[in-house]
Amino acid sequence: KWQIEGQWTNIGTGQNDCWMISNNDGSYLLVDAKELPSWKPQNNWKGDYLVSESSSFDEICQTQFELVGIEVHSVYSEEKIVIEEQVVGIEDEPTIIEEITPEEIAKVTVVVVSTTSMFAILSLFVINTESLRIPTTAAGLWLLGLIGKTQETTDGRFQRGRLMGYLTANPGCHFRALMAALGMSNGQITHHLRLLEQQELIWRLRDGRLVRYYPLNNSLYPGMNPDELPIPPLSPDPNSLQGKILSILDNEHQYGEFPTQAELAIKLEKSQQLISHHLRTLQKFGLVEKRKMGIKNRYKLTKEALFLLETDADFKD
Repeated sequence: KWQIEGQWTNIGTGQNDCWMISNNDGSYLLVDAKELPSWKPQNNWKGDYLVSESSSFDEICQTQFELVGIEVHSVYSEEKIVIEEQVVGIEDEPTIIEEITPEEIAKVTVVVVSTTSMFAILSLFVINTESLRIPTTAAGLWLLGLIGKTQETTDGRFQRGRLMGYLTANPGCHFRALMAALGMSNGQITHHLRLLEQQELIWRLRDGRLVRYYPLNNSLYPGMNPDELPIPPLSPDPNSLQGKILSILDNEHQYGEFPTQAELAIKLEKSQQLISHHLRTLQKFGLVEKRKMGIKNRYKLTKEALFLLETDADFKD
């Protein structure tokens, strides 16, 4: 068990609630709180909690978002996040009435009439000139569109551009690998992926416990045969400890065996802590997945890893 402080957000869709707690260190998915039957997280609330990694698996939420599931045991403190509005006071000031002379009124009138006449003449010229009317109209529509998107930040468009560029170069990349490759938090990448899906620029495909994302175009579209879809190639060093772990899992896979963390540590003559670290890294990049078999957690290769081992000449040697 460990203590965590963070903010709750419901990232579920439709009728399914998926509660995520986030802080600067990462994000976790609430799977269970059986010791607190009357407690339930709320949007825009934050608190301090005693948690542990959950032994249960939320099929709907964890399959979609691929976050570590936790169980909440105790609530140390909790409060609603209040957004304070700054109120600026205006002190009463004496009103100064300035006298306007007839000469000043005449000057202002002449300026207004002259300016209005110039704009009218310019407008007629533009309307009657095709080469000027089209770009001027386009510029006006662009300006109206820009005004209507005042809530859209430049950073948001930049991040979605990064996402589209990465998925175009690596179609089929899954959720957690996208997070690692682009250095985004779970909340950030979930938000941007949803917007890109709503704009029909990308689409998703469930592949076992992974969710893969593809750019939407004439070559990649929903309904395709999954065997025809590309898988992004990954190439760790076969002589590294991670490469040796992949090789052992590949050998065991051919005999239908799936080793535990302890069994891998014995075969590689390394500590379980070190093996655990590298297994988590391989899971993070979608090469290894953990499965509960009986009372033990066992490890097996993903489709990416099998593809890598079949096509990489270094692993074949």
